[in-house]
Amino acid sequence: MFYTDLTPFGVDLERLTAERLRRLQEAMKEHGLTALLLTDFLNIRYATNTVFMLGLRATAIQRFVLVPAEGSPLICQRETARNRGTLRRFDAYMFAMRPAAATKDFVAQVMEILRELGVAGERVGVDSLNLGAVQALKDSGINVVDGWRALNQARAVKTTDELKLIRWTTRAKERGYDLVREALHKSDLPEERLSRIMLDYLLDQGFEAGSEFISIYDSSADERPHNEPMGADLVVVEGDLIICDATVAGPGGYYSDFARTFSRGKPTQQSRARYKEAYESLQEALTLIKPGPCTELFARFGKSSSSRLPGLDGFHGVGLCIYEAPWLRGGDPDEYLVTLEENMIIALEINHNPVKLEHLLRVTDSGVEILSNYQLDAELVPA
Repeated sequence: MFYTDLTPFGVDLERLTAERLRRLQEAMKEHGLTALLLTDFLNIRYATNTVFMLGLRATAIQRFVLVPAEGSPLICQRETARNRGTLRRFDAYMFAMRPAAATKDFVAQVMEILRELGVAGERVGVDSLNLGAVQALKDSGINVVDGWRALNQARAVKTTDELKLIRWTTRAKERGYDLVREALHKSDLPEERLSRIMLDYLLDQGFEAGSEFISIYDSSADERPHNEPMGADLVVVEGDLIICDATVAGPGGYYSDFARTFSRGKPTQQSRARYKEAYESLQEALTLIKPGPCTELFARFGKSSSSRLPGLDGFHGVGLCIYEAPWLRGGDPDEYLVTLEENMIIALEINHNPVKLEHLLRVTDSGVEILSNYQLDAELVPA
């Protein structure tokens, strides 16, 4: 579901909208863009705080938005009785799957608005357009360039209200993890039932992204290898480990991503030892994250690292998408190094099969704040 009123979560909707647009337009100016032509639904949501039906996301372009470097974005979409008079009419919607004339009409409308904005001959960034439309825009004299650098830069650092929504989603997920743990202590359940427990709870909470509810089961028994299925029918038995990693979007569309490994009954000594290594890697990695280039942290898991932390698999940004900038993974070469800034949100992952531990972190002015304070498994922590 979509929450049209975010005030119950402590959010000032006008401030959320204004601060995101300000960040985006500042990034546009840094990258020399006079306008952004947006068709990706998440980028449109970021720039305009508008959403549209989930069922329309996977078809084709339903709307587009032109964001000038200064001023208000212009939204163009199919006219309906509800939006008449508030949005620009877009008759060439779904143009990529229609005859070539529809693409020409789309380009003509873009050109008309760019002339209106006075930026028709200057650099215009795009996010997700089919090649036919890109070429047609270029043929019409538009200097089309990649807009993703500016978009990623803006979205990577979170505003006051974005942080509030991410915190709320993180706290709300914790009860779902509690329910999974409680079920593990009551009976032997198939993995699909564990996933359903998490799914039902989060849907009841009104989470938006109904397709990304994951309980991953991983058996510690050699004769029952089982790695990262989703909804499998294998029954979890005594001594097995269960990785709970629910990557879900809550109010406002903001994700939270953290993982815990639980034990079904008494874990094996091998599992406890493996968990201890993963836990120690997580604790040491936390001390290495701070604003600036990730040189010290990267030296412990990058391609050129000589003393890797067991299981440290890097990090990824979290926001309106579960995977967004900044991104740095295990085995990346040195030239992939990124710089962290205050108020970036990252998910730090330890993948030490069959153990996974993941923290959701806010980069502070000197280190990190742990947002995912959910408890660790008492059966495994003392290892």
